[in-house]
Amino acid sequence: MDNLFDELMESIFIESGLSLAKIEYIEESFGISTSLYIAHKPNSDYFIYLHLPEKSLPYISNNIQIKLSYLLKNDMASMELVSGEPIAISPSFEKNATLIIFTNQEETSSINVNKQAIAIEEDPYFFKKQVLVASPKDLDVVSSNFEEYRENYTSYLQRLISDPQIFIEFMSSSNHRSTNQVSEYSFAAKLYEKLPFLALVVENSTSEDLQKNIDDALSESQREECEALLKLNEDNLSDWLAEIVKEENDD
Repeated sequence: MDNLFDELMESIFIESGLSLAKIEYIEESFGISTSLYIAHKPNSDYFIYLHLPEKSLPYISNNIQIKLSYLLKNDMASMELVSGEPIAISPSFEKNATLIIFTNQEETSSINVNKQAIAIEEDPYFFKKQVLVASPKDLDVVSSNFEEYRENYTSYLQRLISDPQIFIEFMSSSNHRSTNQVSEYSFAAKLYEKLPFLALVVENSTSEDLQKNIDDALSESQREECEALLKLNEDNLSDWLAEIVKEENDD
């Protein structure tokens, strides 16, 4: 289970056409021993990936990213090439590098992990940063599906995120965790949000085809609600939003 996200990210990097290298990353003072990955495509951005424990989040913006910057600039020769061409660090590396952190949300944790993740992403120094907080349910989703789709995981994600029926179920679920499909969709959405290189392929369709697909997928009450929403203007949109917020708070 400890290497599950590493294997997942290796597959996604390689399937996305990026060269990939890795090295062991150790932080003795924080009790961290994990794999550090760097992915790159010529004339494109760099992506650095680490799977770190929740306890290390307070140290990412300072200690950890400082060490990462030094290591990647000065020790690339020690990195093991996983796929593609050898990766060279350009002078504009830090301006074009995104640090991607996966961390597990512990069920018994007393800290606000999402709040810490936002603080890390807003930190302006060194790298651009994305933090994916994986819940225990996300771990179940990956462990249940990764082996089956290992050889082409990005195609699986594309089919999942583009499925209108699952999207409707996801949007109508109060906690986004009501079924296995909703859980899968939720994790796929996190990946598309946090991985800048993961592109969503949109199929061409006419407006008539799109409207028919929408009408077929929605119930009569949902279609009526959509029609009412489309009729909103600047004068009554704020009232409608306020009513939605009030209903959610009442729940």
